[in-house]
Amino acid sequence: MTEQDPVEEIEEMAEKRKAKAREKKRTIPEGKKKPKKVPDAPPDTKRLVHKKILVNFWRTRLHDEELGIHQQLKYQAKTRWYSKNFDMEGVIEEDDQKKYVIAFNKEEWEEGDIEKKRFVCRYFTIMEESIDSTPKGGNFKGGVEISIAHSLIQSYEIKHPAPVFFFQIPGIIYLIQCNRGWRFLGSRWTFPLLPEEKEDELQMVLAKGVVGPGRNYKIYIGKKLIARVDGHPIQKEYEIELYDKDYAKVMTFIRYMPLVRKLL
Repeated sequence: MTEQDPVEEIEEMAEKRKAKAREKKRTIPEGKKKPKKVPDAPPDTKRLVHKKILVNFWRTRLHDEELGIHQQLKYQAKTRWYSKNFDMEGVIEEDDQKKYVIAFNKEEWEEGDIEKKRFVCRYFTIMEESIDSTPKGGNFKGGVEISIAHSLIQSYEIKHPAPVFFFQIPGIIYLIQCNRGWRFLGSRWTFPLLPEEKEDELQMVLAKGVVGPGRNYKIYIGKKLIARVDGHPIQKEYEIELYDKDYAKVMTFIRYMPLVRKLL
């Protein structure tokens, strides 16, 4: 009698176990159907707003932020960024709190000669006065200015009117260029978002106009929707909602948003 090979013996035992498992396998009785799979709950389509910015351009000249003979002089004394030819034109709210006043050279831009036109818009923290101490606030937070030379070049390049603006943000030594591109339907603007931390990468921000009534835009980084701009021209109010919690914490991105609204 020959001794069985150990490998063959193990394989034979495995086959026997498989056969027993097949015999014990339960079959579904006739007339009884398999239970239906419960469908997954539909995804929540409502976007979570992580930060809300409201830019309110005044319709009249009678507002608390403008009252007072020396109001303009106080901002001029506080910072050199507040020009003598500026007019306060509105306020900016963050999360339902008034934080900034917005001003620009309205008379020079709207009534000046075409050859000498220059548009400069800047916003500052609201100056809070107190009897016991010097006024707080009035600090420059961001500005935007048009470049006529770059606008002519860009318009010639894409064969459509294409103004070019430059952002000025405190703490950033570079002038951030914002270009208007061309779309078959609607408009588009692009500008870079520089790295704020060492591990950050350079990002390109795209504002795509929504075709329809009003001046509404969707803000993208790559293919991801980051924010939305909802314009109400009649009320002269412009609402900005930030949907991404990470970019809602990036201070440079937040500083750009009121300025972008002035351009769009």
